[in-house]
Amino acid sequence: MPILAVMSASTVTPAPPASPTPTLGLLFILFAKIGATSFGGGISGWMYRDFVDRYHFLTEDEFMSALTISQILPGPNVANLALHIGHKLRGGMGGLVSVMALIVPPMILAVLLSIVLLDLGSINWIHDFLEGLAASAMGLTASVGIRGLKQSYRIGLWPLALSVSVFIGLFLLKLPLVPVILGLALVGLVFANIHQKRIGSKPTRPRV
Repeated sequence: MPILAVMSASTVTPAPPASPTPTLGLLFILFAKIGATSFGGGISGWMYRDFVDRYHFLTEDEFMSALTISQILPGPNVANLALHIGHKLRGGMGGLVSVMALIVPPMILAVLLSIVLLDLGSINWIHDFLEGLAASAMGLTASVGIRGLKQSYRIGLWPLALSVSVFIGLFLLKLPLVPVILGLALVGLVFANIHQKRIGSKPTRPRV
C-alpha cells in the first residue's frame, strides 16, 4: 500500500537540508495558484512540484510523510496536506493561510466558471477539454505515487506487494474499502517494525 510504503521509507532515507522557509505571503500565493490552476484535481502533484522540485522548501521525504498523514486523517486529503505543509513551514498561522488560500480563491473562480458554463454546456469541445484536464490531473497524481513506490522499493518488495494487494482487494475482488485498508495497514506496520529492527541490529562502521 503506497501510504504505508512511504511511511516506512521516510524513516530510512536521510533527508538533505531544505531551503529557507517561505513567508506567509508567498505561502498564500503558492497555494492560491495551486488551487486556482489545478483543474481536474491532482493537487498533491502540483504541491510536490512547487514545494519540493521548484522551491525546495521541503525534501521528498518530508512531503511524502505529510502526504501519508493527510491520507490517514479524516477530511479532504488536499486540505489536510495544505494544513500540514503550512504548519510545518510557518506554524499555526501558516497552516491557516495555506488552507484558506487553497480553498477560497478556487471557490470564487468555480462559482464564476459555473455561471459561464451553464450557457456553454452544450458545446462538445468544452466537455472534451474538461476530460483532458481530468486525465492530466490523474497523471500528476500517479507521478507522486510512482515516486513513493520508487523510494519504498529501496527497503524491499513488501511495500509493492501491499500496493498490489490493495488493487486486487478493492478493484478485482470488490471487497469493502475499510476492512481492506485496516487489514493491510496492520500488515504494513508489522513489516515496517521488522525492517526497523533489522536496521537497528546492523553494526555501524566507526568514523575515521
